Amino acid sequence: MDIIDRLQEIINYSDLNVSSFAKKIGVVDQTIRGIVVQRRNKPGFDILAKILQTFTWVDAEWLITGKGEMIKQKTTTQTENSPSLAELIQYLREKDLKIERLIEEKTELKVKFEMAKKINIQKEEQSHAPCIPQNKMSQDM
Repeated sequence: MDIIDRLQEIINYSDLNVSSFAKKIGVVDQTIRGIVVQRRNKPGFDILAKILQTFTWVDAEWLITGKGEMIKQKTTTQTENSPSLAELIQYLREKDLKIERLIEEKTELKVKFEMAKKINIQKEEQSHAPCIPQNKMSQDM
């Protein structure tokens, strides 16, 4: 089986015709027709890359060399050690909540810091103000 036969197998497996396959991978219909139907050309790197990007289930080694199976096989270590999508989504939600709490805390601390700074400035101004004795003030009145 050559690479053209493998392309035809992907098209058949995907239940597409040449035109819809070309459209799906973003290639002009005549380009795929020239490869698969008329067998004038072999697919170039760009076309192979588009196929692998669009049909993520296709095994790249199989497509290029014909070795292995058309559909990617997951290794047991990948599936056993990989968290599920739901677990990853939950993890990200928890991290988002933590980030929101930290932002709120930071905002509150900024407000408290600014208030403390103002109080310290007022205290410093009061401590540098000249002291007028109480009885001197009453004599002036």
